[in-house]
Amino acid sequence: MPGPWESHICPGCACLCDDIDLVEAEQGVTVHNVCAWGAAKFLGTKKFHPGEPRRRLTAPFIRHRGRRREVGEGEALKRAVELLAQARRPVVFGLTASGCRAQEAAMALARRFRARLEPADLHLMAPYYQALLTEEIYHAPLDFLRDEADTVIYWGANPLHACPRHLTRYAFFARGRFTERGAEDRRLAAVDLHRTELARFCQVFVKTAPGRDLELIRAVHDLVAGRGAAQAVKGASRLADFLRQGEVGVIFAGRGLAYGEGARARFAALAALVRDLRPERRYFLFPLASDFNSAGLYHLLLTRLGSPGAPDFREGDPPRCHWEPVDWGEVDAVLVTGADLFWLLPEGTRRELSRRQVPVVAVGPWEDRTAAQAAVGLPAALEGIEVEEVACRQDGLPLFLRPVLPAPAPAAHQVLTRLLEISA
Repeated sequence: MPGPWESHICPGCACLCDDIDLVEAEQGVTVHNVCAWGAAKFLGTKKFHPGEPRRRLTAPFIRHRGRRREVGEGEALKRAVELLAQARRPVVFGLTASGCRAQEAAMALARRFRARLEPADLHLMAPYYQALLTEEIYHAPLDFLRDEADTVIYWGANPLHACPRHLTRYAFFARGRFTERGAEDRRLAAVDLHRTELARFCQVFVKTAPGRDLELIRAVHDLVAGRGAAQAVKGASRLADFLRQGEVGVIFAGRGLAYGEGARARFAALAALVRDLRPERRYFLFPLASDFNSAGLYHLLLTRLGSPGAPDFREGDPPRCHWEPVDWGEVDAVLVTGADLFWLLPEGTRRELSRRQVPVVAVGPWEDRTAAQAAVGLPAALEGIEVEEVACRQDGLPLFLRPVLPAPAPAAHQVLTRLLEISA
């Protein structure tokens, strides 16, 4: 690999930072200007333990009666197709950490097997896009926010854990065209259940109680609109004053708003608040998605199906799209790619799937928790590092990801396309 590679795009998270430098040295490739998440992708280490290497899935395998044996790719593909074809309620899960080509192939597979396609972050992104469709609010690229936003709020989100360079690349510390001094030209606020590390940078930090976000959003909205809050809500007046002082602002909504019942109501209320901050001010609402191509998946769902919900092709084509997560008690086969299903699920659900011996087909580069439980494993290369792909940044900007290392396995979209061809 010739080096240095200037302005390489990092597929570590949804920021898709394009200022990463890779240099070939005697000891191998060195990575510069990258966060811990990006370094983990390039160097093959664990995200939260950068010094520990991650094990790769190196060969296709089939598990029979609890014993795993390596097989040829053709045999593994055939067995995977059999398991999915026999299922009455199959699910294609994940895809937020998959490239756009893999997402398209996965949707075709879901249609072929009359399966439900379940995004890994449905609980966060579907309510956001629904609010975006129902409320007339602004949209802007992240570069515009870096240049002009003087007011930033993280609501139920901690960028230091979700997108490590978000604060420095696009939000609070970033130096833009009209925010040349970075943090000195901006104000930062956060709303969260716990006092996180972010609080040390905030002019306003509101610690909210579980289940009280909707009440707080509505109280802030009433104050901003001049109606006065119906009842005193802790932190509402501070947040309302904070918002009124801004000229260009953005609210980044995170998973804290998505957990539990009522996520759609919370996002709808937040979108209504952002809408009514006009016309004197320009405010924007963004979800703080972590996986590198979550936006690409929802772009596919919206353009192909007209809805950001989870499509279930068993219910017809065009399918019915669901807003609530799938009932895992009904699922009898799962194809997982672009996510680690058994890391995301609650312990009780994992045990129930194992007890019912629900067959899992894992397509991906890592020996993760899902591969450890899979009936069939199919290795895939790292997208944007070992094979080329296309991904959409957090704001929807499509970017071409080019490879920098040799690929030890086929691309995920190639594996999924072979499954589709065999099932024909």
